[in-house]
Amino acid sequence: MVVVSRTSKSAKNRYLYHSGKLNRLPSSALGLFSAMLRLPLIRSIIPGVLCEPFVKRSDAAPESVDAFLRRRFGAPLAENLASAMMHGIYAGDSRTLCASSVLKSLVLLEKTHGSVLRGMLLRRLNPRYIPPCETGPTLHEKQAEVEERMDPVVLDCIKHASIYSFPNGLGEIVRVLEDRLTVMPNVEIWRNAPCQQITMQDGRFALQIPYMKNPLLANRLLSAIPSYNLAPLLPNLPHLDHNPPAKMAVVDVVLAPPNPTDKLEYKLPIDGFGFLVPRNATNNQDEVLGVVLDSDAVPNQDQGKRRFIKLTVMLGGPYWSKKSSDALPSEEDVEQRALRALNTQLGIPSQILASHVRLVNARVLCDTIPQYLVGHYTRMQALHDAMVNDPALANKLTLLGYSYAGVGINDCITNALDACDAIIAHATSDTQPDASASQTTGLAALIG
Repeated sequence: MVVVSRTSKSAKNRYLYHSGKLNRLPSSALGLFSAMLRLPLIRSIIPGVLCEPFVKRSDAAPESVDAFLRRRFGAPLAENLASAMMHGIYAGDSRTLCASSVLKSLVLLEKTHGSVLRGMLLRRLNPRYIPPCETGPTLHEKQAEVEERMDPVVLDCIKHASIYSFPNGLGEIVRVLEDRLTVMPNVEIWRNAPCQQITMQDGRFALQIPYMKNPLLANRLLSAIPSYNLAPLLPNLPHLDHNPPAKMAVVDVVLAPPNPTDKLEYKLPIDGFGFLVPRNATNNQDEVLGVVLDSDAVPNQDQGKRRFIKLTVMLGGPYWSKKSSDALPSEEDVEQRALRALNTQLGIPSQILASHVRLVNARVLCDTIPQYLVGHYTRMQALHDAMVNDPALANKLTLLGYSYAGVGINDCITNALDACDAIIAHATSDTQPDASASQTTGLAALIG
């Protein structure tokens, strides 16, 4: 495991591209004071933050991230910080993403304490403070359960980490899982065998798989494919195809390491994790969402004295949400956009890009991060209820993956552990076998 500490530059130095330049965001109280003196952007946000405790609590209909933060903290924070953050996490639009799903902890703080800042202050002043949780185990209890399963050495590393990765990237998690599962006698892994149809036969799932004459029969089905792919297979379940995936481009750029003997010696204009671009940014005709300085973000991943400089440019997202797949820019086009962004936004001189770029790998992706649109929580409640109340599906179907209760890898792992615990509890229960139906859908932790 490659761990980056919370005191590293990549943890402390994060930037926002605003007013045609990179603005380093504060990472401490002292940094906030300094930022107020030098950054008009931060000064514009402070009044709304100070007034937040006096904003009346709202019990209105589900809100977007933008509407919630605009109401509580004011327009400058919503339009700049929030829109950029949603670009970076979801490749999405803060005006369409659901606040109660994307910012659940903040929405609960308002609901419980009447103010986000008041709730955060209580947590800061009281070490025994328990974060609000609608029902079920508290966040502290859930965290403790997960920590009990972890290797103490790994747990200690993660607790002090800002970022973690692996020598060969996060894909190593999947490879290790596959290696572990392959040697188990009761496990089969079929590659390139997408399910074409799901029906029910004698109370069992019948899955039609390519190249199989007879359907695969299963007593229980756990689906981790995107919900929009599951929708045509289980058409009677509601809302599976409601949240669209983001369309975006990811461009990897590798530059040769600086050479002291080279006349064009250079270094990146900034140190840190990278920068995000809010939707109202000027000079963003290329529709850039943000840039990750991979060499700085995870500096221990590469070995050797002279390290190549690796960058990842993200483009599209909400700018492409209305476009069809055929209307998206070509890979050649997004390559040029990414290189322009590295010049105009990050500030790498054009002559350095011309002489030092060793690799540019562009991918235009149509099915990426699911967009939890406004009303996501309500739709998931309806989906959960439909599964529980359907005799053919109750305690037989579990929904996993990033389409429902969090897009991050940590969310997916935690939700999978919860679902597996519920399935085991149901399978080993001697009484009221149907009582746990509401716990095995995979959505129980989300809806509370």
